[in-house]
Amino acid sequence: MNRIILKTDSQKGVSIGEIILIVFLISILSIIIVPRFMSVSTNAKYEACRTNVANINALVQLYYIKEGTWPATDLSDIKTNVNYFVEQTLPSCPVTSGATYTIYPTGHRVTGHLVGSATHP
Repeated sequence: MNRIILKTDSQKGVSIGEIILIVFLISILSIIIVPRFMSVSTNAKYEACRTNVANINALVQLYYIKEGTWPATDLSDIKTNVNYFVEQTLPSCPVTSGATYTIYPTGHRVTGHLVGSATHP
């Protein structure tokens, strides 16, 4: 005797079609989301660099008010002074590792790194 066994409601399982659909949806979501996180990270680094420039500019102006002279263009005299930089070191650029901040000798402003400038890729 041949019996036909029918699937009842109490039996549960996942079909291959459902698995393919889930994998497909996850891949589409990752294609959309991953590039957005990459650009967020890059934008955060540029904003951190701009914040560093603004902070150093404020300290350069404070140095001029207190000392009566501008700091050296490579900021060597201000970075070793604990009244301005407690760690006795300048922050480094988060966009271009190893890039240092300097002062334009004519305007006495810190060289900033802007998105798309020659100093940053």
